[in-house]
Amino acid sequence: MNLESNAVPGFLPSTHGLRFANRFSPGPTVRLGPIDPRRIGIGDASAGLCGGMSWFVRERFEAGLAVPSDAEAPANGSTLFRALVRRQVLSLDWLRTPLRFWWMGAMSLERALRRSWDVEWPRIKADIDAGRLSMVGLVRHSGVNPFHLTQSHQVLAYAYEVDGDVVKLRMYDPNWPDRDDVRISLQPHAVLQGTGENLLGTLRLR
Repeated sequence: MNLESNAVPGFLPSTHGLRFANRFSPGPTVRLGPIDPRRIGIGDASAGLCGGMSWFVRERFEAGLAVPSDAEAPANGSTLFRALVRRQVLSLDWLRTPLRFWWMGAMSLERALRRSWDVEWPRIKADIDAGRLSMVGLVRHSGVNPFHLTQSHQVLAYAYEVDGDVVKLRMYDPNWPDRDDVRISLQPHAVLQGTGENLLGTLRLR
């Protein structure tokens, strides 16, 4: 059996990922001037900050800095919470990221899977081959309703194994802290996540 594999040197979610899960108390993420952000604001933290968490982890790893050791999600308005929100905004890429999620979800399943294999997977592979953690979008919604975008998710891919037409991607998933065994299996006509969540396609993000 001839396997091809590669990994970002030195990275493991249990060592470099945030210790808490992507579960935040309800409350706005962005404050409006001096108004109390716990009463009036934009966004709802309970919808998750997976993009901000993934961006934060990648940024700290690239800088050679440890992540905070907090085992509980930070409170709304705290220093770490604000840092994650800033990076969540960056991950949206001037709303191009949600537009790409929406576009992939609006495709037929067959077309989304084919694009995941033909276009997105080579880009993810190129990141890892260059020693860079790859920001990956996991498309979990289908249809054109924009309110379903919150079902989809952002993670970091840090390693892969290729065996013929099967690719196994290893990931830091903010929903599963301290786990080094979270993987997705990508094939030309199927994509699965080992932790059981619905998965319809993948995107290579910023």
